[in-house]
Amino acid sequence: MSLREWTIMIYMAGDNNLAVDMAYALEQIKGIAEAGAESPNLFVYYDGNSPSIPTLYCDFSEPGKARYVRSYKVPEKLYPVTTKENENAADPRAIKNFVHWCVNQVEVDNNKGEISYGRRAQKYALIFSGHSLGFQDIGLFKDETSGKSMTMKDFYEVLRRLTMCQDELNQEAYENKDDEDLRESNTKLLLGQPLDILGFDSCVMGMLEVGYQFGSLTKTMIASEGSVPSAGWTYAKILGCLAREQNRNLDTPSVAELFVKEFIRSQDSYTVGGVSVDMAAWDFYKFGDLISAFDELSEVLIKSFKDPANRIYRQMQRVILHVHWRCQTYMYDQNVDLGDFCELLDQECASVMEEIGGKDVKILHEIQQACRNVRDQLRQAVILSGFSGGSYQYSNGISVFFPWSREGYEVSRKNYRSLWFAKDAKKKSLSWTGFLEKYLYEVSLRKLVLPDEDVPAGSRYRYYSGVKFHEDVDSRMSGNGSAAMKIAGQEGSKIAGQEGSKIAGQEGSKIAGQEGSKIAGQEGSKIAGQEGSKIAGQEGSKIAGQEGSKIAGQEGSKIAGQEGSKIAGQEGSKIAGQEGSKIAGQEGSKIAGQEGSKIAGQEGSKIAGQEGSKIAGQEGSKLAGAGGGSSAFFNSLKLFKNIESRWDISGFTKKPAEADVADDQVESSKSHAAS
Repeated sequence: MSLREWTIMIYMAGDNNLAVDMAYALEQIKGIAEAGAESPNLFVYYDGNSPSIPTLYCDFSEPGKARYVRSYKVPEKLYPVTTKENENAADPRAIKNFVHWCVNQVEVDNNKGEISYGRRAQKYALIFSGHSLGFQDIGLFKDETSGKSMTMKDFYEVLRRLTMCQDELNQEAYENKDDEDLRESNTKLLLGQPLDILGFDSCVMGMLEVGYQFGSLTKTMIASEGSVPSAGWTYAKILGCLAREQNRNLDTPSVAELFVKEFIRSQDSYTVGGVSVDMAAWDFYKFGDLISAFDELSEVLIKSFKDPANRIYRQMQRVILHVHWRCQTYMYDQNVDLGDFCELLDQECASVMEEIGGKDVKILHEIQQACRNVRDQLRQAVILSGFSGGSYQYSNGISVFFPWSREGYEVSRKNYRSLWFAKDAKKKSLSWTGFLEKYLYEVSLRKLVLPDEDVPAGSRYRYYSGVKFHEDVDSRMSGNGSAAMKIAGQEGSKIAGQEGSKIAGQEGSKIAGQEGSKIAGQEGSKIAGQEGSKIAGQEGSKIAGQEGSKIAGQEGSKIAGQEGSKIAGQEGSKIAGQEGSKIAGQEGSKIAGQEGSKIAGQEGSKIAGQEGSKIAGQEGSKLAGAGGGSSAFFNSLKLFKNIESRWDISGFTKKPAEADVADDQVESSKSHAAS
């Protein structure tokens, strides 16, 4: 049997609010096989969030012969996993087992009574559909049943394993001294070649840093810089183009370009609903030159901030701030479009040179040239970029991480510096990571003004406040950023995203839903200042839904969701989350977190795994996290204000007369100053 041109595998991590949309997409993909015998090999991994529906392996390769196999019934999986009907889609083994089934295990009948196993092909495409947030580990392919997400490190290792050739597998097993059973699994050939297309039907994966992470494992990549609707890719149009005779035997970049065209055109019908999307296809054979050009830009930007006393330093402070503000952005404005950033920076440098003149503007010429080099290489690396809807109108295909504040960087620092993009920088101090740290920690940071007891009465006045620590001098917090001081960004500080910080979603945080948190619904929580309050669902509580509870002063009130309840004076009212609920007098209104809800007046986006929430005008976006993960993550930060602060500072616009300054404040100030 001759090999088909393409085997396309779509991995749907839908154990979250995306399950229903993915079920619709599943039917679209199934319909592609009806195009004829020349359609590609088509496989789908579907993991929904209904306990009654098991994780499925689907083979839609033959017209009229769709095959659905329950994952837990598949024998002899390459990497054993716990036998469960609803498996963990965020487990790296799940991806490897699925691909193994596609290329080595699935039964293939040639209609002559002959059975073979596996559907190999000349070219392979692997598309991931689910939640993501660029390079962040937060909620990547979030699986709500298990409560797990995948890390970028594990994801890289999975793709590396899939694409390794037989010699590489044997060599690695030998070096790792695998035992016999593990060696058999680890040396089983899967794809044995780089992917032809790596696709992300998920949010914010069109980042330079993400591309660099996987660039050695695939020939092309298709991704979006911004949000992707929860309905996902229009698979019928995108994949259907491969079944057309005129599109057969196209080279891989041309196929990737077709995918972008089909998706963007298919989305044009939805702009009337305020939907904006973008998509781009990248050619990794040309990616290295782009990285080199970007490194050169980073280096010259750092060079421009060498001397704070220099007027170019001050001019560039204003230039970067202005360009950053005007630039096309994504991911809560923490990413910028690389092409748009360079175009605006080039223009601003030209304006400054015209205004100030002088010999020292030479470095501005260097910045301009570096920007133009980046844009030239960007046009080579991006096969095609497209957008539909105005929100992403300045997209050029690739974004880069550029947060506004030091705290916004700190929350991602560990994750960011673990990427190959940061590790492989030839001159780490002069890389984009070096620029971010220079700019956010020094150039744009508004520094803390320490108290000064010597200011005259009537002048602006600051003093140390709060409790006085009775500890050794060496253990006190200093005001000069010493190692003992635990300030955001300093070693030992417990800031969101740093090891030991207690932020929502981080191990040890005491946030609702985390072990040990004292939030409503957790054992022992103390709410509203009541010692030993009893929460709904706990024995003895007299909360809505418990026998004998008395709500809103009504004896024997009937509670939302209970038969016969009457809320807000409406006979037979239906409560948020119930089909047909009518809240606030609006027929059919939909509440935050429920399918189709409309938040902040925006139609559609689904953020952080909450079904139906609509943020930033995006239709059903697949931003990472479940149950508010990404929104809680970002809401915990000071995203736009880059101001140094500390907890023990107070002050007045006018210093009180000396007689009014309490002795204990004076002593506290002296004590702090001494430390």
